[in-house]
Amino acid sequence: MTEYVVKLRFWLRCWDSMAIDADSDADAIAIAPQIAREMMSAASFPETLEADERREGLISYIDRIDAEGRNEIAEAIEFEGAQRLFPKAAALISRLSELQIEDAQGEDDLRRLLDRFILEAREIAPDVPPLSPRPDKAFR
Repeated sequence: MTEYVVKLRFWLRCWDSMAIDADSDADAIAIAPQIAREMMSAASFPETLEADERREGLISYIDRIDAEGRNEIAEAIEFEGAQRLFPKAAALISRLSELQIEDAQGEDDLRRLLDRFILEAREIAPDVPPLSPRPDKAFR
């Protein structure tokens, strides 16, 4: 039997925090974006990592290992069950990519279609992905 290596890539949720000194609430809010940029560029591990909430899985590659060495046989394979990080955004992008402008019945039809896409995009929360239904865990 031949040995294969399956390399999976995915996103994890993690949180980090830093204590700052500020003269007022407004100053703290004004300072926070710079602190966030610094934290995003840090190479250290975050304080909290949710390894049981893996999202956007993709098989990066599959390598065959045999007498000839290690050879890649496939790469970038999507698979069922890889939860989307932002499923509503992914669905909207998918629908937009399949849009055929020539199928529209005039300018009014195009405007209605565009209005629906805009309304749907405005309803997508940009900050956090939906949690998996897990009644045994409480998140803040």
